[in-house]
Amino acid sequence: MGQRLALLVATYAYEDKGLRGLTAPGHDAEAFAEVLRDPDIAGFDVTILVNEPHHRIGEALGELFHHHRHHDDLTLLYFTGHGLKDDEGRLHLAAANTRHDNLLFTSLPAEQIDRAMSRCMSRRQVLILDCCYSGAFPAGRLATKSDADVHTLERFQGRGRTVLTASDATQYSFEGDQVSGSAQQSVFTRHLVQGLRDGSADLDGDGNITLDELYAYVHDKVVDEMPRQRPKKQDDVEGRIVIARNVNWALPAHLRHALRSPIATDRLGAVESLAHLYRIGNETVRGLAEEELRRLTDDDSRSVSRAAASHLRDGPAVEDPAPPVLAPTPAPVKAVPAPAPTPSPVKAVPPPPASGTQLWSFQTDNCVRSAPTVVDGVVYLGDDGGSLHAVDAATGERRWSRALNAGPVRSTPAVHGELVYATAGRALYATDTGTGQGRWDFAEGRVGVSATVGVVADRVCVGNSGTLYMLNAEHGTEHWHFSVGMKTLQWVTLDRSLAILGNKGSHVYALDAYTRRKKWGTRVVNSPVSGPSALYEGLLYVGNLRGELHALDTSNGLRTWRYDTGSAIRSAPLAANDTVYVGNDDNHLYALDAATGEVKWRFTAMGPVRTTPAVIGTTVYFGSDDGSVYAVDTVTGRERWRFPTGGPVVSSPAVVDGVVYVGSDDTRLHAIVAAD
Repeated sequence: MGQRLALLVATYAYEDKGLRGLTAPGHDAEAFAEVLRDPDIAGFDVTILVNEPHHRIGEALGELFHHHRHHDDLTLLYFTGHGLKDDEGRLHLAAANTRHDNLLFTSLPAEQIDRAMSRCMSRRQVLILDCCYSGAFPAGRLATKSDADVHTLERFQGRGRTVLTASDATQYSFEGDQVSGSAQQSVFTRHLVQGLRDGSADLDGDGNITLDELYAYVHDKVVDEMPRQRPKKQDDVEGRIVIARNVNWALPAHLRHALRSPIATDRLGAVESLAHLYRIGNETVRGLAEEELRRLTDDDSRSVSRAAASHLRDGPAVEDPAPPVLAPTPAPVKAVPAPAPTPSPVKAVPPPPASGTQLWSFQTDNCVRSAPTVVDGVVYLGDDGGSLHAVDAATGERRWSRALNAGPVRSTPAVHGELVYATAGRALYATDTGTGQGRWDFAEGRVGVSATVGVVADRVCVGNSGTLYMLNAEHGTEHWHFSVGMKTLQWVTLDRSLAILGNKGSHVYALDAYTRRKKWGTRVVNSPVSGPSALYEGLLYVGNLRGELHALDTSNGLRTWRYDTGSAIRSAPLAANDTVYVGNDDNHLYALDAATGEVKWRFTAMGPVRTTPAVIGTTVYFGSDDGSVYAVDTVTGRERWRFPTGGPVVSSPAVVDGVVYVGSDDTRLHAIVAAD
């Protein structure tokens, strides 16, 4: 096993008066060093440098990325302080003696750090930058680049590297020798330390914290606290890198409750969850899971005891050993006739990939919370970095990407003819499906990212701010708009010529898509959520933050039944084959009778279920905040497989031609083999 080496550099006091002193870096580095050194958490050999000159930092960098390092050594470089762009757009990291008018000889150029990392033999390199960026231009000289982004990730591309950066935009600028602007409070390292220290970054609950999990955890925490700050990640590594252990790991509360439940089906669901932990967990997790499974072998339910015993016989996940090579038995020597012609060898055909295995993944610019849409062999999806992508469904290769630069793209892309429609920021964008070029956009300060997009015949509808807009699908010109209330509209569902929409308040409305006449309105309190997947045989199924699922008659808006799941429903239900599937914040996926609302079964995941499920055949697919994509039998509610991604799964899956397409907060679109 290789070494675990970390160099932490913090600079907050500068000789150059043009560089403002910072208050957080010293404390940030000390806190990060403490958690990395802890042998129970991360066990790194840590070197920390605070307010050192550039040549001293350079020497330490050379030692960290020494060319004698081994391939399996884990090397981590963390820098917090000022990052400066020179007048050619090149990035420099500031040391205590850095002068903004002489960066070349007084700072640490990004190119120099990149060269040091490239010559190092370690193929597990981690670079973490928590910087305040600025453009540094000498007095009387104008910048040759006005780009406000630093493009940090582009400067540190390389095999075997993972780069995490707290931000990628400049907060300061220099006018002559005077600095202007203000940096945002540094929250990145605080959440980095917290996620490692208390184990909350262990998103899949296996007892280990990977870099993918750590990034996904910190990204969400930073964006929730400071929405304008967007951490970014880039990697080119084989396998996953475990950065720390979750020292506070314990059986999840929902699993403990299920184990104590008097209902045998709840305990049976707990067996499946324990078996999953037994397969994927670290040594501590496997030990606790095994202990519970052995206890359940004496359960008074035969199905529970048999299932527990079966999983114990299977054992934890290990690589299959190579089959033994047997020496041939010598045969007696005797005369033999001339051998017959040897037939041409038949080329072996590799077996098809197993269900639940990944075919490919596509790297985006940020978290993927947009549900993908698959049309004519192309997957369309958005990301939180503000881009819309078209990806080849068979190979995962990029067809095109369009940077909308207007905010996260979280709406499900809608495809009609040669155009794909998506919302971002405060606009609806129409993009050519073949070229990725923009055709038109509709904004006027009225449309927002919370709105979904509906297409009916030659019309596109989208809504926000209490108003529904009906547009010409080809040109984006407005046919009409209709105000239905004061609350922001968050979804639109089209049932033939009927546009059904819900707001963030308490109402669901239905309008005629051609005459804009209001058909009906129904009160469903606490921000009702629904969508196209929830339409089934004249009923629309609507959830709310109270955890209630309502079945509404689409002809008049009257409720036919209601079921209380006990926890918030945040995504649209799915109705298929006389069953309604809906997830909630209490880690459950429910299967209810579509006509009566009676419970058929309830599945327990390892985290909240905030995605709209997808059903193909006898399998329902959905994602969870635990970072997994689940495949569950629609008849029994038993798990068929689960696929772990590197972050929470909020993107609803699409299943086409035997492949599950789903995005994750690990910044990737995953293509997974569906169940047999």
